[in-house]
Amino acid sequence: MGGDWLTKCAGSSSDSRCETLNIIRVFFGSLSFTFSLFMIFLIWLYKKYMFFSQRLILYLSIAALADTIPYMMGTVDHEFGCKAQGYLMTYFDWTCVAWVSVITANGYRLIKEEMSYESSESLFHLICWFIPALLAGIPFIWDAYGHSGPWCWIKGEKTMENVLRFLVWYGPVLVIVLGLSGLLIYLRVYIKRQNRSYETYNPEQENTKTAKWREVRILFTYPLVFVLLSIVPLVARVQMAFKSDTSFPLILITSITAPMLGAANTLLYSCSPDMRQQIKPSSIWNEIRHRKRQTLAESYNFTEESPGCDEALLAGPSSNGFT
Repeated sequence: MGGDWLTKCAGSSSDSRCETLNIIRVFFGSLSFTFSLFMIFLIWLYKKYMFFSQRLILYLSIAALADTIPYMMGTVDHEFGCKAQGYLMTYFDWTCVAWVSVITANGYRLIKEEMSYESSESLFHLICWFIPALLAGIPFIWDAYGHSGPWCWIKGEKTMENVLRFLVWYGPVLVIVLGLSGLLIYLRVYIKRQNRSYETYNPEQENTKTAKWREVRILFTYPLVFVLLSIVPLVARVQMAFKSDTSFPLILITSITAPMLGAANTLLYSCSPDMRQQIKPSSIWNEIRHRKRQTLAESYNFTEESPGCDEALLAGPSSNGFT
């Protein structure tokens, strides 16, 4: 698999480069976990989940948060833990890819047909959580999970293991990245042509068009981020496959970008026009207080209504002459 220094990173190693890679992955994995958790909190706090497009972003955030777990595990020496880390890394990476693909497909339909895939939401959950579990389980057939340089993944010591790397991950992801890139470029051109096609000004039509384009632009930032973060890991894999010496800078950048999808998504989400004000500490605190008051009010209403209901039930027989 790559150069000698990288093969020596399997398990515990005194090589400073291996130690650096481990620290980097744990640090950025923890950072991305924190950012993802904050994004999920914002979506819950402001009830953004009421909207389908925001729920898709929520599902991606949950997948991105879970995807940081194997990175935060650091170097794992135990065989079972190593296999678990390899499986979790493959599984949650694929769940992120799946939800990014769903977001892209939904954005495409919003543009082309002016409707969403909300009716297929349950099907998307089945696809995005179950199919990755099957894909991640394939390497177990050949007992291929194990130490793979400074982390645990598909080992790459045998020809079949290298084939599995490309079949289970790099090959499909390369196709998906190229497909998403092409689709984003096509839709960008399509939107520009659509904007020029409006010959007369209609205020209602203009407001609808503006709202739709704003939602689509926000949705498409997430596939774009995924594509950008996938470039360096794919380049590193190609370099490792065709050169005898592995580039440390490439592996270092890969260690930074691989767990950073959640953090990058959170930064984008926070920079959206409607969230800039809402992420301020004062706004968050006010919303928390509002949610608390709302919860107390609902609880108070429930306790006020309950005795009345009980009294009505007790009074029922008497009023009907049964006593």
